[in-house]
Amino acid sequence: MTDPAAPNAQPAVSNTDKDFPVGAASDDAVRRLAQAIERLGNDADYFMDALTEKLLSMEPLLKYEPDDDSDRAFLIASGTFTPAEYNATRRSLARGSLQLRVVESWFSSLAGTLSLKTIARFLHWSEDEVTAAVAEGRLYAVEISGQLRFPEWQLSLSSPGKLLPGLAEVIAADNPKRSWIVLAGLMGTPQEDLYGEGHKTPVAWLRDGGDVKRVTDVVMSPWLT
Repeated sequence: MTDPAAPNAQPAVSNTDKDFPVGAASDDAVRRLAQAIERLGNDADYFMDALTEKLLSMEPLLKYEPDDDSDRAFLIASGTFTPAEYNATRRSLARGSLQLRVVESWFSSLAGTLSLKTIARFLHWSEDEVTAAVAEGRLYAVEISGQLRFPEWQLSLSSPGKLLPGLAEVIAADNPKRSWIVLAGLMGTPQEDLYGEGHKTPVAWLRDGGDVKRVTDVVMSPWLT
């Protein structure tokens, strides 16, 4: 048996095993994160709280297990990966690359929302009028880190009241269990059932005076979760 204390001993782990620290972030990493958020010039506490809430909602990585030799052999033999690519992918996933992409997508969606104060100013309403409209199903809002956020897709400068035509009907048709990110993606994606000069997004369709029922039919599609 090789003595692990010997100067030239090789580690008794595969080259895809973790070789980075796992556990609490270093004080330096936390400090740099705080400095980066502060540099953005936004509401730093809210930004940090929202990020923390998102991270806490995510599943942790499964316990890192050794390679399944049969899976590894199949993926390499099929040409899907070279041995080096397979090892690199395993290490990247173990370090949290997939989780990072999820957070990046979520931040992109968060950037497409407005605060209560901002949307009240945009609509020339009081904040109480805005929250009443949410309660009555005339405005769409999501709570993130204890604050209401309003996805921008529901706004329309060229429409009466600066709101998307048919908005209340769209809100009523939405599945309340559906993620607000999924709905935002749906409203901004061209749909086969909404055809004008090419396929239109639900937002463009409604802004151009299209039949709202065509959009609510799309929103209520059972395959959209």
